[in-house]
Amino acid sequence: MLTKTIVKPNTYFDSVTLMRVSGQVAGMVEVQDVLVGMGTELNKESLARVGLLTGEAREALPNDLLIGVRVTDAGVLDKVLQKIDELLGSQRRGAAGGREEGGREKPRSIAGACRLNPGYNLALISVPGIYAAREAREALRQGMHVFLFSDNVSLEDEVDLKKAAVAKGLLMMGPDCGTAIINGVPLGFANRVRRGSIGIVGASGTGIQQVTTLIDDLGEGISQAIGTGGRDLSARVGGLTTLAALDALAADTQTKVVVLISKPPAPEVAEKVLARAAQTGKPVVLCLLGAQITVSHGAGIIQCRNLEETALQAVALARGGGEVILPEEEWRPLLQEFLAVRKPGQRYVRALYGGGTLCDEAMTVFRQEGLPIFSNVPLDEGEALADVERSQGHTFLDMGEDYFTRGRPHPMLEPALRLPRLLQEASDPEVVVILLDVILGHGSHSDPAGVTARGVREAREKAAREGRQLVFIATLIGTSADPQGLEQQRRLLEEAGVITCSSNIRAARLAAYLVKQLHPPERM
Repeated sequence: MLTKTIVKPNTYFDSVTLMRVSGQVAGMVEVQDVLVGMGTELNKESLARVGLLTGEAREALPNDLLIGVRVTDAGVLDKVLQKIDELLGSQRRGAAGGREEGGREKPRSIAGACRLNPGYNLALISVPGIYAAREAREALRQGMHVFLFSDNVSLEDEVDLKKAAVAKGLLMMGPDCGTAIINGVPLGFANRVRRGSIGIVGASGTGIQQVTTLIDDLGEGISQAIGTGGRDLSARVGGLTTLAALDALAADTQTKVVVLISKPPAPEVAEKVLARAAQTGKPVVLCLLGAQITVSHGAGIIQCRNLEETALQAVALARGGGEVILPEEEWRPLLQEFLAVRKPGQRYVRALYGGGTLCDEAMTVFRQEGLPIFSNVPLDEGEALADVERSQGHTFLDMGEDYFTRGRPHPMLEPALRLPRLLQEASDPEVVVILLDVILGHGSHSDPAGVTARGVREAREKAAREGRQLVFIATLIGTSADPQGLEQQRRLLEEAGVITCSSNIRAARLAAYLVKQLHPPERM
């Protein structure tokens, strides 16, 4: 085993580039640990956690590049470092200034882009959090809407940016905004969906993806999908972007139905948002996952309990009424066959999610079924895992949470980083179901199902050697127009023996159904 940590002063790359480079290198067989990131405190903590933080790295500045690797064989270290240099060099050449094909100058700043084309009116920003607010302020100063993908932006900066945007009549989407679809253009993690009459405002990226893809599957389309960032409905931020987005959809002649998706908002913010939603003059479908808020239907607002129901209600309203359903997916015969051969003692579900909202939705299902749960993102303090590295009982992990992504790509960018945990859970003799999400679209890995299927096969083979069988259930989110190809991805999963569900609520209910056949809730 050999380690190497390198500091490259004043060598800046954006966070998405570095996550992709880390992901590509992590997939090399000889690599045990790798971090390629800027010299932020979070990245230093990540290096320290895996024993790669040197004295030089500890003194690195935020604009310095950190490279830390651990390999199994000294003979491959140079090869791994060379691969990192090649990937970074390729990104640097692609991002360099100069001339585009046709002789047009490549801008290297927001102000420069606006000088070249005063018609630009939206900036997508993905830089380290310490720089993100500055870039967003410049974009707003230039009269541009902002999609701020960057995280680690202070709450104070978020409030200031959103107030500035409201004053200028602009949308400030983010920080930490994962998904939007503006005038048919997917931003961040987003899917290719039909254009249509349903407008969405969402503080949840994967929640937006689930609802927009289900709407597409049902034959309807999206006018706009406006992400807000996860803190927008907190008491401090006050729903500034949500309120502005509702006003924008109210004024948009293409939007006939409005959908609002969020985790529970602060009570005082919920009151303001619901009042503004009722003033849009359009039917509103509301999904506040886990919130204990009851809304009067007389206010023109239909409240839904989950993301699938939200999509169905939106489509029904877009069509002028009538019932809308998704085809049933009948897996009970297969599960009954499994129950007949399962090994005694198999009783628990382990859920490994990339989408935080999907994880929350699945946990609410188990709660409603009276099944105790544990999580790294608990709905209640009593449900917190004692050790995130070790599951207990029914465990639900949001693997896109900071603990798992510091210095590493998000699992939607590099699903291979989820496989070690999948194999760990599959090795537990008490596990019966492994629950997953596989999310397609722009920004996501080019073959998430293929990577996941590889891990599933390995886990199945290991369990079979120990005389056990496992049930793998996956929520597959995507459309036929997505770059990965929905049906091809479904086929790869099913060939590996994965049960695929078109909605997350169905996958979670299926897992809960199987568990309850094994043990009544009072015996869990």
